[in-house]
Amino acid sequence: MHRVKKQLPRMAGGSFAIMSFSYAYFFLPLYLDHLGLKSQATIGWVLGAFYAASTLPRPFMAILVERFTFRATLTGAALCSAVGSIGLALSGVTLPFLILSRVLMGFGFGLFLVSLTTYQTIDIPREVRGGAFALITIGAMAPFLCVVPLLDWLLQRGGYGVYPWFGPLVALACALVGMTFAVVDRDEGAARRGAGWGTYSQLFRLARARVMFLAVFIYGMTDAAVISIPVLALSKGLLSSYFMVTFAAGAILTRLAGFRLMDAFPKDIVYTLMAAWNAFSLFGTSFSSSPHAFAFWGLLYGIGVGVGFPLSLAMIGEAAPPGLHPKATAVVWFILDGCFFLIPVVVGYASSMLGVAGAFRVLPAILFFAAPAVYFFLWRPLGKKGHP
Repeated sequence: MHRVKKQLPRMAGGSFAIMSFSYAYFFLPLYLDHLGLKSQATIGWVLGAFYAASTLPRPFMAILVERFTFRATLTGAALCSAVGSIGLALSGVTLPFLILSRVLMGFGFGLFLVSLTTYQTIDIPREVRGGAFALITIGAMAPFLCVVPLLDWLLQRGGYGVYPWFGPLVALACALVGMTFAVVDRDEGAARRGAGWGTYSQLFRLARARVMFLAVFIYGMTDAAVISIPVLALSKGLLSSYFMVTFAAGAILTRLAGFRLMDAFPKDIVYTLMAAWNAFSLFGTSFSSSPHAFAFWGLLYGIGVGVGFPLSLAMIGEAAPPGLHPKATAVVWFILDGCFFLIPVVVGYASSMLGVAGAFRVLPAILFFAAPAVYFFLWRPLGKKGHP
C-alpha cells in the first residue's frame, strides 16, 4: 500500500495533465469564430475529428500499449498531441490542416488515456483499486475548476493570441509526466513481464467482462448526458454553470471524502446504484425552474459521477485477468467515449418529439430501470455461479 501511495501523485498528475489538454479546447469554437471561421457545420467537423480519432482506434491502441513500455506509449502519445496542437496553433482557418491537427491531438489523447488506465489497473492491488481510482480521477475533474475558468477569463480579455499555445504547453507537460513512469515490476502473471497478452476473442468469452461492458454502457449514457445540460438550460432560460459548478464540486468532494469506502462494498452493486442515482438526478433536473434547483440537482449528479466513474475503471481489474487489461481498458474507454457520440443524437431526436425536458425525463427513466435489470438478471447470477 505504501508503494501505491507513492504512485498516486504521479497517476493523478497524469490524469490532471491530459484532461487539462482536452478541456483547454472547450473554447475552440470561440477561437475559430474570432479567426473568421463562421460556419458552425465546419467548426463541428473540426471538433468531431478529435473525438473520432480518440475513440475509433481504441482497439488498436491496446495493441500499442502491449508492445511498448508504458513510458514509451505515454510519452509518445503526449508528443503526438503536442505536434497536433502546435499544428492547430499555426493552421489559422485552413480546414485540411485544422482537421489533420485535431486528428493527431485526438489520437494522442486517446492513447495516453488507454496507457495510463492500463498502468493503473495492473499496478494497483485489487483490494484498494476503487479508492485509488477515486483519488486519481480527482485529477481529471480538477481542470474543470481551474483550467476552464482561467481560459474563459483569458479569452474574455482578448487573449486570442495566447490561447492556442496553452494546449502545446500542457501536452509537453504530459510528455514530462509520461517520462517518469517506470516499467511495472510487480510479478502478477506473465502479462506483468511483458508477455502473454490475451486476445479480444478471449476477452469477450469472459461472461463477467461482457456483463461489465453492458453495465458500463448504461452508466456511460448517464455520464455523457452532462454534455446536453447546456441545451436543457437554454430551454429553461437558465445558465448551465449553475449545474456544472456544483456537479464538479460534488464529484471532487465525494472522491476526497469517500475514497476509502470505494472498496468497502461490492463494486457491481455500488456501480448499479450510481447509474440509477445519475438517472434519477437527470430526471429531477428536467423539472428545475430556478438556479437553486439546477444547482441542487447538479450536486446530486456530481455525487453519482464522483463514485461511478472511478468504478468504471476500477472494475476492469476484476472483470479480466492482467493479460487482458490493455484490451479491456480500450473497450471500456471506447464505450464511455462512444456514449458521448450517442447522447447528442439520442437527445436531439427525442427532443424533436418530446421537447428537451421530455427527453431528459424519458431517457433517464429508461436508464434508471435498465441498471438494476442488468444487475439482477445478468450480473448477480454470475456471482452465484462462480463465473470468472
